[in-house]
Formats: sequence, structure tokens, C-alpha cells
Amino acid sequence: SGINAEYGGRIISGMGAGCIALARSHLGTVTSLDERTAVVSRGSMAQAAGFIIGPGLSFLTSLVHKGFTYNNWEVSQYTLPAYLSVIMITGNMLIVAVGFREDITPAEFMVNSIIQSSEMATLRVKWSGIVICNILFYIAMLSFTVMETLCTPIIQAELGLSQSSAVRYSSIFLTCSSVFSLMTFMIATPLGKRFGERKMIGVAFSLSALAYILFYPMGPGYIPKIEWTPLQTNTSISNSNVTEVTGCNWQNKWCHTQHRLNIAQFIAANCILLFSYPLGVTLLLSRTSKILGPHPQGTVMGILTAVGSFSRAVGPAIFTSLFQSFGPPAVSIVMLSVCSVGVVVLLFGATHMHTFERRIEVLNAEIFT
Repeated sequence: SGINAEYGGRIISGMGAGCIALARSHLGTVTSLDERTAVVSRGSMAQAAGFIIGPGLSFLTSLVHKGFTYNNWEVSQYTLPAYLSVIMITGNMLIVAVGFREDITPAEFMVNSIIQSSEMATLRVKWSGIVICNILFYIAMLSFTVMETLCTPIIQAELGLSQSSAVRYSSIFLTCSSVFSLMTFMIATPLGKRFGERKMIGVAFSLSALAYILFYPMGPGYIPKIEWTPLQTNTSISNSNVTEVTGCNWQNKWCHTQHRLNIAQFIAANCILLFSYPLGVTLLLSRTSKILGPHPQGTVMGILTAVGSFSRAVGPAIFTSLFQSFGPPAVSIVMLSVCSVGVVVLLFGATHMHTFERRIEVLNAEIFT
């Protein structure tokens, strides 16, 4: 029943995540094209703050690995995050109920409403550009999801740690590296304005490909020898016959033969990925909104969010299985191929990603020449 309850909770949590699409749609509706990248970037920074706080909380909850019981409530490394989630969701509901107002419309939209209505009738949505943005967004989300999912098992295998220790160290690492990611969200807007959004999206996918090249184990040496250590529990009875695997999971045959992933490689790959991921995601969100222009944003932003959610749902299942069967080299090669596909799609589809404002300028130039 505990597993079924966990599955049910995850389904409900995923359904609630649909509010992200509404938030993105609202940001696109109440901002002008000039300020949209900056506003979307700040929204992404808020999400990045969650990525920083989340692993930090995971580290704190891992400190109660043995667990305890309080008034028939079990408190452990696995139940405490659920309790914290309930508290934060309740706070979020109160903030929306008290502080959110959706009736704020920029003066620019009031002045240009007639002009925009005429433009919407003249130019339809560039669906080819929307499709390309969705493909690229899927790949960008997948690149981060794979790293986030495999961070703990890679650290466990490469450093020869137990699972509980690997969770603790990966939480610390993700928290520290997410600070770097937050800085990237802050500079995404000026980089997009200075060098062009499409060029910087190309840079983001090229860097992601480089990161997964660095994920390929090159030694020196091989993965540490697998060991079994006594499993410590919250019971008063000590049983030295109960053990847990320290290091690479003994059921994975590749643990006995594969080269070690240098820890410097691992850190460098993650740092590159935590620069390229927020850069690509922020600019793709902004670009999608700009392609739509004055057209309604809700449906398209909902589709974009669904694509990202699909990536976060399917990616861990596929790449966890791939990692267990073939190890880090297979993950590195497949993700390198996926990121390379993203670069190719961008190269051939860049002409379809013009903003609505740019298309109006081209149309007016053709009319008056």
C-alpha cells in the first residue's frame, strides 16, 4: 500500500505542475516583446531557486537516514520530504490566493490593441517554428534530467560509496552547482540581446554535446571494487548479517570491467551542463513566446510544458535502464547523439524561428517596396 500511495502522490504532484504552463502564459500575455526575455528569465530564475533549495533540503533530510517515530508519525529520509512538500504547497496556495492579480495589463497593449488585432488577422501563428522550439525544448530538458537522475548512482559507483552516502554527496554537489545555474539564468537575457537568441541556443546545445563527451569514462584505472557494509537501521537490534552494497551495484555486469570516470571530468561536465541547460531553456521559452507575438499563449505554453514533463517522465526511465545495462559510456554516446540532433535541427530550422515582430517588419517592407 505504501508503494501505491507513493505512485498516487506522484501522479497528483505531476497534475499540479500544470500551473507552470499558466504562469508562462500569463508572463507572455502581460509583457511586450522587448521585455519578454527578461521577464521569462526572471521566471526561470525563480524555478532555478527551487533547484537550489531542493537538493539542499534533500541533503538535510538525508541526515535523518536512521529515522525516528513521533506520535505514531514515521519521520525518515523518505517521509520527511513529503511533509515538507505539503507545507510548501500550502504556502504557495496562500500566496496565490492573497497576492496574485491577473487584471494588470500594460498600457502598451491598450494603445496597440487595434494594431495587434490587424496583425493577427494578417499573420497566422508560425507553427513550424513552434514545433522546432518544442523539439529543442525536449532535448534541453532531457539533457538536464539525465544528469540529475544519474548523479547519485554515478557518484556511488565512482567513489565507492553506499547509497545513503551517495545521496548526501550528490545533494551537496547539486546544490552548489545549481548556484552556478542561477547565475546563468541571470545572464541569459543580456547574452541573447548581445549575440542573438538563435546563436546562443546553438551555443547551449553545442556545450551540452561537449558535456556528454566529458561524461565518457576515460580512466585512469577501473571502478572501485564492490564491497558490502553492515546496514544501519533505526532498530535497537544489531544484525551484522544485513548488508548494503558499497560502490557499483553488483548486479550490473559492467561494474567489473569498465574504466573509471575521472572526478574532474565529472565536475567539468556538470558545470558545462549547468550553464548550457538554463541558457537554452530560458531562450527557447522566450523565443516561443515571441514567435506567437500577440496571439493567445495559453495553449502553446501548455504544449511546451507537456513536452518538458514528458521528457522528465520518459528520460529517467529510459536512461536508468540504459545505465544499469551498459554503464556511463552508453549514456554518454546516446546523449551526445541527441544533443547533436538538436544542433542539426536548429541549423536547418533557424529560418522558421523568426519572431512575430520580425515577420511584420518583413511583410511591411514587401508591401511598401
